[in-house]
Amino acid sequence: MNPGDDGTLVRRLGLAQATISGLGVIVGAGIYVLIGLAAQQAGNAVWLSFVVAAFGATLTGLSYARLIRLRPKNAPEMQFVTLAFGRTSGFLAGWFMLGATIVSAATVALGFAGYLDHLLDIPALPAAVGLILVCSFIAFWGIGQSVFITALLIVPTLIGLLIIAGIGIPYLDDAAPLDVTFGFTGVVGAASLVFFAYIGFQSIANLSEEMRNPERDLPKAIILALALSTILYVLVSLAAVSILGWEELGAATAPLSIVAGEALGEYGDLVISLMSLTATASTVLVLLVAASRAMWAMSCAGVLPMTFCIVGKRRRTPWPTILLVAVLASLLVTMSGIQDVAEYTNFAILLTFAAVNLAAVKLLRGHSSGRLRALFLNTLVPGLGMAISIGLAALAGWQAALFGAILLGAGVLLYLGMHLWRMVAKNR
Repeated sequence: MNPGDDGTLVRRLGLAQATISGLGVIVGAGIYVLIGLAAQQAGNAVWLSFVVAAFGATLTGLSYARLIRLRPKNAPEMQFVTLAFGRTSGFLAGWFMLGATIVSAATVALGFAGYLDHLLDIPALPAAVGLILVCSFIAFWGIGQSVFITALLIVPTLIGLLIIAGIGIPYLDDAAPLDVTFGFTGVVGAASLVFFAYIGFQSIANLSEEMRNPERDLPKAIILALALSTILYVLVSLAAVSILGWEELGAATAPLSIVAGEALGEYGDLVISLMSLTATASTVLVLLVAASRAMWAMSCAGVLPMTFCIVGKRRRTPWPTILLVAVLASLLVTMSGIQDVAEYTNFAILLTFAAVNLAAVKLLRGHSSGRLRALFLNTLVPGLGMAISIGLAALAGWQAALFGAILLGAGVLLYLGMHLWRMVAKNR
């Protein structure tokens, strides 16, 4: 039997491909789209907001990296929380992450549309939906092709960020980067928003069943993707406030293009706008791939309809879930502005991260030699990650909390409906 002929996904990915996928989804909307909105809250210290968000993301990333060795499967949030607290809690964790990932794809598609409008004056809605459809076709085409195209898109994305970082060097003396304009409260508030910039490291875990050696390579890929993206984010945010000033940066709809235009002129604006399009496109592609894999895994686990537990015989991709995710993401681009949608996403994902960290405290007990090492790795790291996740979620606002409540209610109704359906089918 050939690999994948039994209805499973095919293991084709290594460390480099997984890291590229992680960078493809992390380095996108957060820095290219949300940096201006974050500057409104943090002022000159917006770079520090990225550091605070990175610290919280890294703690949770360490929990993922260690837990993945226990169960290297797709829909990792569902897998980890199920191991620790049972099937119902696991479903809700997986459901929150699935919903947030699909909303994330819609959010980043709106960011893509903003840059396209900046260049060509194209309405946002058709541009965002068009990107989702194109990326969904690529996801259907195959995992190898999806990673290859992500790699092609990430190159100009990274070049664009390096250009911004480089042109900002002569302006650094004007930035007053240690001037915490609105106090530490503003820095933390902006960190809650730009946490969206790091969402994606957990999406790498949704490639577990398509990696050749997930136990060895997945933890490395998560940490590498987080470290590289954090360095870029800090350098770029320092350059942006140095060149433009936080007031003008906060008012810009295509912030990094305006930064490049200020320093390099019209052609700089054009180049960074084009690179911003590749950044947001690569993010949407990886998010759609991750969401379709998570939905497929949850379906095969029986917590979502088994109708979606299908892998196409020719392309070896879960085409029913790819189609459904594309439809849902296309509907969600009609939601309110990108800041609101980002905060909705952050709230759901941060609560899920809190659950994953709590699962790590329970499951990793006794998995390290030495009392002090075990206390640090198995209790303090995930415990602090859980506390930071809850704290940042609380800063997302009441509208984000309402979205979380609606998402939770929909998940509970779906779970009860699936349970009743199984009971009826069993008694027939």
